[in-house]
Amino acid sequence: MTTTTNLADVQGETANSHTFANTAEVHIRKETVTLINRNNSQQTQTHSKQQPHSLEQKSQQQLRNNFQIKTPIKAEKLQFWLRGYKDSYKEYLTNGFKFGFKIPFIGSRSFRVHKNLNSARGNPKVLNEIINSEISKGRAEGPFEFPPFPHLQCSPLGLVPKKEPGIFRLIHHLSYPEGASVNDGIPQQFCTVKYQSIEDAVVLLKQIGKGALMAKTDIAEAFKNVPIHPSDFELLGFSFQNKFYFDKTLPFGLSFSCNLFERFSKALHWVMENYFQTAGCVHVLDDFLFMGPPSTNKCSKALFGFISLCNDIGVPIKHEKTVEPVTRITFLGIEIDSVKFELRLPQDKITKITDSLKRVQNKRKVTLQELQSLIGLLNFACSVVIPGRTFLRRLIDLTRGIQKPHHFRRLNSEARADIQAWLIFIKHFNGKALILEDKWYTSSHLNLHTDASNIGFGGTFQTQWFYGSWNYEWTDLHITVKELFPIVLALELYSHIIENNCIEFFSDNMAVVHIINKQTSKDPVIMKLVRRLVITALKHNILFKATHIPGTTNIASDKLARLQIKEFRDRFPQMNQLPTNISTEMLKI
Repeated sequence: MTTTTNLADVQGETANSHTFANTAEVHIRKETVTLINRNNSQQTQTHSKQQPHSLEQKSQQQLRNNFQIKTPIKAEKLQFWLRGYKDSYKEYLTNGFKFGFKIPFIGSRSFRVHKNLNSARGNPKVLNEIINSEISKGRAEGPFEFPPFPHLQCSPLGLVPKKEPGIFRLIHHLSYPEGASVNDGIPQQFCTVKYQSIEDAVVLLKQIGKGALMAKTDIAEAFKNVPIHPSDFELLGFSFQNKFYFDKTLPFGLSFSCNLFERFSKALHWVMENYFQTAGCVHVLDDFLFMGPPSTNKCSKALFGFISLCNDIGVPIKHEKTVEPVTRITFLGIEIDSVKFELRLPQDKITKITDSLKRVQNKRKVTLQELQSLIGLLNFACSVVIPGRTFLRRLIDLTRGIQKPHHFRRLNSEARADIQAWLIFIKHFNGKALILEDKWYTSSHLNLHTDASNIGFGGTFQTQWFYGSWNYEWTDLHITVKELFPIVLALELYSHIIENNCIEFFSDNMAVVHIINKQTSKDPVIMKLVRRLVITALKHNILFKATHIPGTTNIASDKLARLQIKEFRDRFPQMNQLPTNISTEMLKI
């Protein structure tokens, strides 16, 4: 999983650029304009009296040294626990918590100020309280009448509401202005992160087995525990009510933040595995999940071992979110039940997904922001319903090539069909999915075989069977379509028996195998069948794949496809007396 912070996508707001070259558009004192336009070494006595950290009195480096870094993390303790960790990683982290972490910024450093986002300007009281709180905790500096650094870059602030009513998260919009922002000056390699996920938790649960005990805890105020090196304070400036400020800790909105914090989380995870012998741990940034076998204290030992480790290093724990060992727990928004071996989506998410799908289904065009919001919700659902990823790819493709959140993209027929497929599924989805075992049942094991000829199709499943002849709609269709159809039909007919299992189809048609495994095709007719296949799999919690077996011929399905029913009955008397009924709707493409 890769993450690049982009506030414009979150807020849907476009901040207006303001510089001190155009004083009519900013709400900052004219004296500041004079200060910046003059040579930095020629400040007036008047300004030096008003400005406690005047550039006339101290060099820029002395100014930076005057502002101490702030972190609760004890670098020496961290260094102690990282004995045996890769030297370069250990040195990077311990030096970072001693002296502050440098931002890998390679862009231009020059003074600028940008107006805050509407969400911040519309809530001045809330913004003021948050800023004052950060200052009182030593994590921000200000207010300053004049810029504390000659190259202070003041990026917009925004407020994003949390789940709790009246509680907001402060976001530093460091992706503005586009093309010349702080984030634009950070190489992409420092902005991507590969996280663990709910899938890793499921893998761990399968290893431990049913009834596994699970516990979790969160690191409090995650990013704000990470200090920034004083040489980069100037990159994290902001303004409020004609005053200047700057962040001293890792902000929400910096594209480097997730990458850096994940390095720290990984180090803590490593300590747990190597010094606390914790085998059952999954983490995503500040969220840590622990597991252990039922009727043992392994899960409890892991949880309290982690809390003890954090206390020793100085990492604050969010105790109100700590959950001691249980068999049902919510992790990353998904409920995991180790007794029922079940994953559950919260009902409010299902409602939100349904509403979002309905909002866009009849639109000709949608904005990038609408698309990204919908994709985010559907991607979350795919944590539980894995086959749903099939219906995400074409929606994701629509986002390519557009940058602005308010820019529109036309919904093509394929995207509309995928949205409709999601609506069909979500209508019947109760939010629950059994965790499937890693056991794949093959076509041979299930006696699940299908075939097609130019005159008809047929298939078997255990002792059941079906067949049919092609009507005029199918006559001129490609053989790949005809061979895929009975596979789709077999899954639709017998899904109530196969449900909650993993199925491996065998086929001698390489094109069919490729389509089933990729679950996509440029052929619109084939895509109709693929959607039917995946919707059935979604409804019945079936994972499927296909394997190419050259020269595979199943006599039973071959006879049925050639409509040689008498020969089939004579040769396979163990099969049911009557074929499975196929509805008229099922015979349509």
